[in-house]
Amino acid sequence: MASRSNSSPDGVFIPASDALEIVRLLKLLQMRLGNDRDSKTRQAIAQDNKPSGCSVRTLLQARARAIFAERTRRSRFFSKSIFGEPAWEMLVTLYIMDGRRVTVGNLVNMIDAPQTTALRWMQYLERRQYVKRRPDPDDKRVVCIELLDAGRERLDAYFSTLPQGFSALG
Repeated sequence: MASRSNSSPDGVFIPASDALEIVRLLKLLQMRLGNDRDSKTRQAIAQDNKPSGCSVRTLLQARARAIFAERTRRSRFFSKSIFGEPAWEMLVTLYIMDGRRVTVGNLVNMIDAPQTTALRWMQYLERRQYVKRRPDPDDKRVVCIELLDAGRERLDAYFSTLPQGFSALG
């Protein structure tokens, strides 16, 4: 017996097993990205309104999350090799994670790129002074990476210029 399919208003059919997997992944993404405050932020961006108590940077980071989620969704349908933007994915990931401890190893895993490719792009981004690697203060065997002001300012400027009504185009 074939599994039932769900359809959207635009006529796209999704097998029930895929729909359940999408729901599971969305729940994981929501847990990973945050709680109700982030939900309100995402809604505000969809409406192009600034919620009270929400900084401009928070709105811009929510746009970055939308791009990252869209790129992840896109990779379910197409090989990542045809898009190949590890430097961009690193910058967006560090922008989203701004202020949190990110190790080089975690960043490589988050962007799902070969380690040698990621390290080569990290060197490039360091030369441009967008990021900086430094030893972890608690564990000298671990190297952390952080977004520098120059990179943050360029990403702020980019996400600020996205067209009105922007949702999740990547």
